[in-house]
Amino acid sequence: MAINIIQCFLNTENTITVLGSSLAAYIRRQNMSHLWSEREKGVVDTVVIHFISAADTRPETPYHLESILAIFCTYGVSSHYLVDREGVVRQLVPEDKKAWHCGGSIMPEPDSRQGVNEFSIGIELVAQVDSGYTDAQYDSLASLCCDIETRWNIFSYVGHEDIAGSRAVALGLRSDVKPDPGPLFNWKHFYALKNNLPIS
Repeated sequence: MAINIIQCFLNTENTITVLGSSLAAYIRRQNMSHLWSEREKGVVDTVVIHFISAADTRPETPYHLESILAIFCTYGVSSHYLVDREGVVRQLVPEDKKAWHCGGSIMPEPDSRQGVNEFSIGIELVAQVDSGYTDAQYDSLASLCCDIETRWNIFSYVGHEDIAGSRAVALGLRSDVKPDPGPLFNWKHFYALKNNLPIS
């Protein structure tokens, strides 16, 4: 599956305009040059699927791209990829770098590795808890994951909720439970597309 990916790295070399300022200027305000760190082991075997929107800051237009990019820069968080409602894919962090998308996290049993950022690639789908996902997003996500699998031996696909839920809170790894991508994300449909299976 061929996929077009727009490079939009979260670093101070990125001069695109975000809400009247350059993205680079936003990142400089964090006293950083980029919103990622080095991987200690350089191994990736997991993909984490999230959702993100600007509903809290821009409720009238929650899918506004500049507002979503501003959220990453303002809060010093990141993800490797962002897939908008039309299925357009933007790469925000190089895959060989550690994006800051999981926070305190632990893989489901029996794996139970902690610090999932270290060995994962994060993908943000532009959505809200009750919006569901578009066909274009599913198509692009499946194509993107197939593309990722050409470079990494991916063994696990998990949602943010699977690694940063009540178990992570109970273990003291984090203080809040993450709900994404939520019950409206159709895992069966995603796997059917990714594995080129008939969609029932």
